[in-house]
Amino acid sequence: MERIQVTQDRLTDASGRHVLLNGINLVFKGEDAPGGRQYIGPWTERDFADFAAWGFNVIRLGLIWDAAEPQPGQYDEAYLDWIGRMLDLCEQHGLYAFLDMHQDLYGAAFSDGAPDWATLTDGLPHAPEALWSDAYLSSAAVQRAFDHFWTNSPAPDGIGLQDHYAALWQHIARRFAAHPALLGYDVLNEPYPGSGGPQVFATLLGAFAERIRAEGGPDLTLDAMLAVFADPAEKFKALAYLEDASFYRRLAEAAEPLVAAFDQGDLDRFYNKMAAAIRAVDSRGILFRENSYFSNMGVVCQADPIRDGAGRRDPQQLYSPHGYDLVVDSEAIVMASDKRVDVIFGAHRQTQERLRVPVLVGEWGAHGMHAGGLDHIDHLLDLFETNLWSQTYWCYERRFSEAPVLERLRRPRAQAVCGHLLRCRTDRRALTFQMDWDEENGQAPTRLYLPGRSWTVAADGPYQVERRGDWGFLHIPHQGGRRHVTVSWPGPR
Repeated sequence: MERIQVTQDRLTDASGRHVLLNGINLVFKGEDAPGGRQYIGPWTERDFADFAAWGFNVIRLGLIWDAAEPQPGQYDEAYLDWIGRMLDLCEQHGLYAFLDMHQDLYGAAFSDGAPDWATLTDGLPHAPEALWSDAYLSSAAVQRAFDHFWTNSPAPDGIGLQDHYAALWQHIARRFAAHPALLGYDVLNEPYPGSGGPQVFATLLGAFAERIRAEGGPDLTLDAMLAVFADPAEKFKALAYLEDASFYRRLAEAAEPLVAAFDQGDLDRFYNKMAAAIRAVDSRGILFRENSYFSNMGVVCQADPIRDGAGRRDPQQLYSPHGYDLVVDSEAIVMASDKRVDVIFGAHRQTQERLRVPVLVGEWGAHGMHAGGLDHIDHLLDLFETNLWSQTYWCYERRFSEAPVLERLRRPRAQAVCGHLLRCRTDRRALTFQMDWDEENGQAPTRLYLPGRSWTVAADGPYQVERRGDWGFLHIPHQGGRRHVTVSWPGPR
């Protein structure tokens, strides 16, 4: 497999082709078993063969801190061997992978992530919420655990929590840096600011109440706003205000100073620390810079580029934002709002332009097995395509081959483009995919993924179709200059 690298705001391969990566999250969070929690996932070679057939060329492969370092400084090499086997399967089927150290609600004590020895709560309480993510705001234990992590408080062995974490990442990078399928490192899923989180949420709700008053609505206190969002019926009434994109954008702007303080403080220091540990053993792997938890909702991420100890920006980094509509993780996902996600990903676009790096959207979708609301999936895929962004859908699960969303994810895709990709567009109504690119500085052939068995190709030069059963590739040799291709397929798909 050709090494992928960052070249300005693009990903490129060793042949200089502009690479777009489209794939899926593969994260096993563990399950209770005799003798304790086990973290070896159920995936087989058939899963990886399916990924390639569905047009995926990248996997966001999850690791769990509790699995990798069950005791301070003691690494579970059998677990890392399994991660290595997953990377081998990626290579076997032409898939790249980046490693995601996953967490939800900080640790295994509350959901998944950190081991108990690294979860310092000072005895504060935790109670699960009906919507799991609400515990970020309600659980003093979760918030305090994050606080201790950001301040690098000592673990039971006297070594700082972040020092342990950095040493673990260095161990992982040393093991896998040379693997042909390895793209890079996503060092922490959805970083949360700890005890500062409720203040951000209160600011958002306060701005919401102020906007409602300004538009002639009721005068709601903060407690009243909290009650609104705790009641599902009232919550959906409130969300109607947020169908106004300018209204929603102003709410997000109200929280920007608080989120920026975390982005440019604890979070920047953390990323630079993890980068230093990884770069000591791997100079080439791409560093994935995520946004904080609240930027998932549309607050602009104000993080700085990852830098070394001398202040030089790391050349191999990209921005890996997440984004979900506010109805995620509920049955109302089928009513997700295009207007609200436009605000969220518009904010991420601002961050990309400021950082001047490529984007790979690490999480989006979460549509499960729902058959409704699939136009929203198309809307997001169109948005990513317009921005020339890579992406990994959340997430792969049992029976995914039966999920209605899969038919939307299986669309024609540019995978490796000679020279510079200019634009591409899928029109599901016309059943066409169109792409323009400039081959001025390239020589290698362009490759597109094509789903289904029957396609019509209109190209401005020769091409070859490689059929692999119910899918295939379109190969277009280099001829120089501006190029165009249109692929059509028969409906319905």
